[in-house]
Amino acid sequence: MDEGRAEEDQGPPEDLAHQTPAGPVELVTGLSRAYMGVLAGMGFVALFVVILLWGSNRPANPTFADTTATTVAGPAFAEKKIGVGASCLRVQVADTRDKRSHGLRFREDMQGFDGMVFEFPDVLPGPGVMDHTKTRFTMSDVKFPLTIGFYDEAGLRVDAVDMETCSAADGQCPSYGSQGGFRTAIETPKGKLPDGPLTACPS
Repeated sequence: MDEGRAEEDQGPPEDLAHQTPAGPVELVTGLSRAYMGVLAGMGFVALFVVILLWGSNRPANPTFADTTATTVAGPAFAEKKIGVGASCLRVQVADTRDKRSHGLRFREDMQGFDGMVFEFPDVLPGPGVMDHTKTRFTMSDVKFPLTIGFYDEAGLRVDAVDMETCSAADGQCPSYGSQGGFRTAIETPKGKLPDGPLTACPS
């Protein structure tokens, strides 16, 4: 009898003991631990998507996105009026090696002028000296077609030719010249060169 009472005093086995329900804090803590890895992964994916969207809305090269195309200004040209046949043209003057070499390169149009005159002051008239030139011209980096006329020391037209644009270097573009020696050349937009010799514009 004593032995049986001792077993009763020991209480129910451990697995039959009454358990207290988990409170809100324990429940949240358990869920947090269970889903911590999932939540971290979702956060990483969301951050990655935000970075991609931000990058796709930026300009391809933000350093140069707002820059405008620049042109080579070149040397400063004087201007004057020159008569060709019955017409009086307002032209810019290329009378040095640098100015003649630059000419109308990089321009979109004539910028309000009728043409450009190429003068060769180093070609001097007289016996025993060079009284003409056979310089050739290219259209490298000239952006619109031109007509060029060639004139001798008396102002008579020796030759004229149409020239087409060329985006390559000088040595890779066609060159244009006169069939005879000349002292002056005038470039105008294609088809705009008047017929006739060089004359004086009426004052």
